[in-house]
Amino acid sequence: MTYYMDLMKPTSKRGKNKIQHPYTMKDIYLDYISTINKRTPYYVSFLDFCELSKMYCTRIINKIVLESKSFKIPFRLGRLFVSKKKPKILSDSTLSVDWLETRKAGKIIRHINDHSNGYKYRFTWSKKTAFVINQTYYRLVLSRDNKRFLARTIKTGDVDYIEC
Repeated sequence: MTYYMDLMKPTSKRGKNKIQHPYTMKDIYLDYISTINKRTPYYVSFLDFCELSKMYCTRIINKIVLESKSFKIPFRLGRLFVSKKKPKILSDSTLSVDWLETRKAGKIIRHINDHSNGYKYRFTWSKKTAFVINQTYYRLVLSRDNKRFLARTIKTGDVDYIEC
């Protein structure tokens, strides 16, 4: 009995996740596959489902970032786009920390965004047209890869985005 209890103890010292019951790709696949007949061409394996989902999301992000398009999320869930904003005043609260330079210098150094004329860019989920109850409690956080892709595109200076 004690051996079983020892296996149940967490091995890491991290705390609980913010979201205790996330809706994962496996859950999405199981919901999808439960509505599909096995004899149809739409019945796919989990790996194929993940690959198709990845291709679809990549295409959406490419349209948003490279072509400065807005993506209308299905089922009246709003729009996703990249917005830019110039801070009215440059202060410690409006500028992000440049961690690489901070570590080198030994004191806090902030990004001035010279490469973008002082503008700050971000992915924005506009919920104005969303038909969702308690929409203020929902948030969309894109992956680090998508954020880094946006940063690389901004540094090339090829695309201009909507100013909010």
